[in-house]
Amino acid sequence: MGLRRFLKNFFYKKKFEKKKYINNISDQKILITGCNSGIGLALTKELLKSGNYVFGVVKQNSNNINKIKSSNLKIITCDLRKIENYDQIEKNLEDIKIDLVFNCAGMFGGSSDEQSITGFEIEKLKDVLMANSLSVMLIAKIILKNSKPKVIVNFSSDAGSIKLNKGGDYYYYRISKTALNSLTKNMSLDLNGKFGTTVFSIDPGNVATNMNPGGIIESEKCAKLILDLISSNDKELNGKFVNLLGDEIPW
Repeated sequence: MGLRRFLKNFFYKKKFEKKKYINNISDQKILITGCNSGIGLALTKELLKSGNYVFGVVKQNSNNINKIKSSNLKIITCDLRKIENYDQIEKNLEDIKIDLVFNCAGMFGGSSDEQSITGFEIEKLKDVLMANSLSVMLIAKIILKNSKPKVIVNFSSDAGSIKLNKGGDYYYYRISKTALNSLTKNMSLDLNGKFGTTVFSIDPGNVATNMNPGGIIESEKCAKLILDLISSNDKELNGKFVNLLGDEIPW
C-alpha cells in the first residue's frame, strides 16, 4: 500500500473513532435482514447483547448465524429476491409486534461490464431491485399488519445519490439504491405521520463485508456507530439520507 493511500485510509477510519458508543436499545423485538454476515450479523450480535429479541432473516442458514446460541434469536429463511418466499416472514411474525427494522440485506449485481448500459440483463436487474429496494416495501407491508415500529433503517449507498453520481455505469446497483432512497422518503412521510415511526436511509461507507472485502471500517464498529446514532437522535433522522456520523447525503 502506498503512503498516500495509507494516509487516506488512516484519516477515513479516524473520523469514525469514538471514545464511547451509546446503545440504549433494549427489550425490543427487532427484525434484521441479511444477518448472515457483515453489518447485519454485527447488529444481530450487538442487539442480542443488550437484551433484545431478534428475528434474523437470511437467504440460507450458515455457520455464521448458527454459531449464535441465544434463545432470543429466531432465524427466518427467506430469499428476498423471490416473492413466494415472503410467506416465511409473515408466518414467523404472526401476532408479533416489531419495534425496530434494519433492512441490511443487499446485493451488488456483478462487474462494471455486467452492469453497463450494453451488458445488463433485465432479469438480473429485477433480482437486484427485489433484494435492495422492493423487499423493504414487502417487509413493511407484513410488519404493519400487527406493528407500529419505532424505527426503520434502510441500508443504502452514496452510489444511489443522483447528485453525487459522477461515474455512470453500475446500473443495477445505482438504480436499486436510488429506488430505496425514494422509498425511504415516502415511507418517512407516511409512517411518521401515522405512527411516529422514524424512517431513514444510511450509507455505512467503506465497511469490510462480503460485498466489499477491502473495506476500511470493521462491521462491528459500523454496527456500534449505527446504534449510537439511533440512540442519540433517532427522531431527527426521519426522512433523511445520512452517513455513520449523521451527516446528510444529497439525494
